[in-house]
Amino acid sequence: MSNKRKRLIFGVILVMMSLPSITPMLMEIAYRTEMNMRYDINELNAFRADYTRPPNDADYHGNIIRALTVTIGEPYLNAWDDLVYSSDIRITVNGETIETLEDYPVQLQKYAGLPIEGLDRYNDAITYWTVEDKFTGKDFFAVVILRNGYDMRSHGDGEVMPGYVPIEEREFKLIAVQKDGTVSQQLFTFDSKSKLQTQLITESFSGPIHYYLPPGYYYPSPLYPLLYPWITMIIGLGLMLLNFPYDAMKRRDKARTNNE
Repeated sequence: MSNKRKRLIFGVILVMMSLPSITPMLMEIAYRTEMNMRYDINELNAFRADYTRPPNDADYHGNIIRALTVTIGEPYLNAWDDLVYSSDIRITVNGETIETLEDYPVQLQKYAGLPIEGLDRYNDAITYWTVEDKFTGKDFFAVVILRNGYDMRSHGDGEVMPGYVPIEEREFKLIAVQKDGTVSQQLFTFDSKSKLQTQLITESFSGPIHYYLPPGYYYPSPLYPLLYPWITMIIGLGLMLLNFPYDAMKRRDKARTNNE
């Protein structure tokens, strides 16, 4: 077997090895590009220029969306050893109660007794978003609520964290408020989330939220995914292109033409 053929075979092997991993990555890149082209999405919970967080209430084209802590229960330490209070939270739109959340942890103070204001109290269990569809010109206000896995409590070494729910089993509710005050609600999970709903899940978990890649997927080292599968795919394609038997195919086509 010639060296050229060996290099060709080795290139094919590298490509076949890289395809299972690189395919969902390429699909994720295409998905991100699609979302960026179609939607303008802003998370109100994100830090502002003055490092303040948004208040509990928001004004969306005259519609008042508000999150109210209606009861304060007993304090306890959460998984990060922050003092929180088991509380009931009411989500209202224009004064009408849309959702009542029971026994949600609410953090009232930071270190040194500094008070916590606005949505920061809820530790990303409640997030506010504005969404505009660039293709249709329609937009809406979104309230996304984490329905499980929000109440993780302090634990000792080697103990299972009370209240922990795997990322794949997290459940959410989307409350959409239109300009005219119309309210709609959708339940979804990591498994059932749509492309748009994926964009409305805050990135407070281990790594960014993806649509095609596994939940919590992130890039741990240069070995993966830089060396494998990207560099292995590039090297494999290069070996295939440089060592493909173009001349043999041309001679075969020429011989076939002469025989005809």
